[in-house]
Amino acid sequence: MPVRGYGRFDELVTLGAVAVAFALGSAGVEPYLAALLPLQVLWVLIRPEVVRVAAPGLVVAVALDSAGWPGLLGAAVLGGVCLGLAELRLWARRRQRECALAAAEGVTAPVPGAETPLRRGVLLGVAGLVSVIGGGGLLAGAGGVTAPVGFLLLGLGLTLLVSGALGRYRARRLHSAPAPVLRVLVRDDAMARTEVFAADDVDALRPLFVVSVMPLQADEEEEDEEEEGDLDDEADDELLEQLDDDSPGPLREAVLYGVPYDGAEVVIVSADEGLDEEPVVERSSGPVRPVTRWAVRSAAGTARDVTIPAQPVLRWRAGWLDLVAALLLAQWGVWLGWGAFTDAGTALWEQILVGVLGLFGAARVPVKLAWRITADRAGLWINGLFKVTHIPWDDFRSARHQTWELKLRWRGGRSWAVAAPGWKWLERRRGLTHPYDRLASELTALCADPALRPTGDSTARERGRVVWPWAVVLGVGWVTALVVARAGL
Repeated sequence: MPVRGYGRFDELVTLGAVAVAFALGSAGVEPYLAALLPLQVLWVLIRPEVVRVAAPGLVVAVALDSAGWPGLLGAAVLGGVCLGLAELRLWARRRQRECALAAAEGVTAPVPGAETPLRRGVLLGVAGLVSVIGGGGLLAGAGGVTAPVGFLLLGLGLTLLVSGALGRYRARRLHSAPAPVLRVLVRDDAMARTEVFAADDVDALRPLFVVSVMPLQADEEEEDEEEEGDLDDEADDELLEQLDDDSPGPLREAVLYGVPYDGAEVVIVSADEGLDEEPVVERSSGPVRPVTRWAVRSAAGTARDVTIPAQPVLRWRAGWLDLVAALLLAQWGVWLGWGAFTDAGTALWEQILVGVLGLFGAARVPVKLAWRITADRAGLWINGLFKVTHIPWDDFRSARHQTWELKLRWRGGRSWAVAAPGWKWLERRRGLTHPYDRLASELTALCADPALRPTGDSTARERGRVVWPWAVVLGVGWVTALVVARAGL
């Protein structure tokens, strides 16, 4: 059975930290400080316990670096803000814990599966070691813009190691003694996370928290599954079906062992979706993440009535937000290339890496600027880099907009995606609808109701053209600019 993830928030925060580290390093900030500054924000959002040590450590590092009073004052302000935010999160955790204990009313019971091996934290530990080794490798040949990334990888690796150790410690403590017991309702959401609701929230209006879980299995059962091999395949197919469906699973009664708060570990015993199956025992494979009222309103706000005019052929194409995304990508590429090829201290392998990344960007920019989706009676047509993809209506599975990405999925596990910036708070405040939200809703309506689909046949011109010629032009321009920049040293 695959492990269920809990979204892409951590990945987005990490990517933002890398971008900030690059920018600070290029601005002349010491590499270790360029990494330590964004790490402070990352720790506030993901691991606030670390901030109690990291925030004073930032001030000490700046003082030892002899950055002067302005730098020391800035570090003190940033450290103080981060420490205050971290303490606010930790205070909220204590309040959540108190409320959960009060709801349990003193009822405790031994945690199921306490005798089975505990694997919590192993994956994070391995990932942390890989990140530390990778950061050390970058620093061994440090130079140019990669030094901040090397320090950042070290910080991320240590963060993963700490997260794995904390998760394992909390899980072991949960299984070591009788734990508080709560009656709840659970369901699997569209991202294959487990949503937990209060026992009386039968309409699933207000999720309390989400958590990634993994079924608990005895060693003997695991050996049997490894010999047969069929159960894992079936579970993978079920998970893909759920992800493609883009809708939550049925609400089920469950018993939760442990005290749920931000960062906690829990065990959930729930009724199986099949009526004849035994209850399912699942351990948390990631920390509990409370669901804010803002997130609930945001999710509710994406459901809108869809009106699709009756036409022989329907078409959607890149808009001004895609232009913004392409410009941001191009600007990042120019900044990265300029820093790598105008610095005499940049190593050859770093220049090769930057050149390859630039070629990747040259292939992505035309797709962002010229993508087109065409719907006719035969299905959907999507132009791409080298071909125009046809998706029959019977094979089309889902269209959804999450975070910055619009993703279409169809039979066979294949998908297509494009990304553009968005700001949910501004959209709600101004009553705006993101173009990707509207497109995803319209495609979902077409998939669900054949009566809404176009009745005509599209022409090759209407389906758009492949964009590889523009990618070749940009690639040649990129390589030429790098050669000229290198020759000017």
